[in-house]
Amino acid sequence: MTNYNSQLENLFARWIERSEQNDEPREEGYGRIIFTKDGLMEKNDASINISDAWQNAKRRIMFLVKDQPSEWCDDSRLWLRDIEGEKPQSRKNKENCRALKSRFMHNIANLFWGLWNATPANLCTSEQLCCSFEQVKDCFNTHPFAYIECKKQGGGTSISDQTLIQYLNKYGDLLREEIELLDPNIIVCTNPHIYNFVQNMYGNEFERIEGHNSIRVDLKHKKVILCSYHPSAWNVNVYEGVMDHFRAYLQSDICKIV
Repeated sequence: MTNYNSQLENLFARWIERSEQNDEPREEGYGRIIFTKDGLMEKNDASINISDAWQNAKRRIMFLVKDQPSEWCDDSRLWLRDIEGEKPQSRKNKENCRALKSRFMHNIANLFWGLWNATPANLCTSEQLCCSFEQVKDCFNTHPFAYIECKKQGGGTSISDQTLIQYLNKYGDLLREEIELLDPNIIVCTNPHIYNFVQNMYGNEFERIEGHNSIRVDLKHKKVILCSYHPSAWNVNVYEGVMDHFRAYLQSDICKIV
């Protein structure tokens, strides 16, 4: 079967080359272009072949986030998998990710659990979520999902909409190629501009659900596209911000994709 993460390496090489031509920021002391590789999140259980699991999954769920808040190169595909010889702090960070100790990762895991498991007969309500921490953690650490940084060059702890739009304009063709290579059928966009970008990828022939503007259903390309609050957002219900719309889809007469 296809090794998706290996196939992405050629794309990333071209992305880094263009980033060098555009004189993007470099790592201090190393001179390398700051670049975050991403794709399918590898699991710490060595028996799990993540490419096979992704290819065989009925729901191929992709999260599109803005950028990584750091000024060094990284590979987010390895955030859940221990690597021999890595530094103790890196090992600790991965333990914390797997244990869902950060609000960001916990919200991603909650959304993944809901989108992976919800059916018309079992809607994965907030009440169910509150009683399901161990199941959420197990789902996050064993089932396949894609995690994509739309802006590969990291930066500060926040990014302006203007900077994000400029980056999408410069590298949108490569981001589109990455999304198409992985071929998700559920895409969670964690910013309205990312949501617009993905909609524009697939044209304007979307099915809409009355009262639910944060979901688009593309029957032609077999995609469900959702707009989410950012997973690190405070004072919002990130889970219901997505699941309310996905439940409406599951209960609609256009529920034909997943």
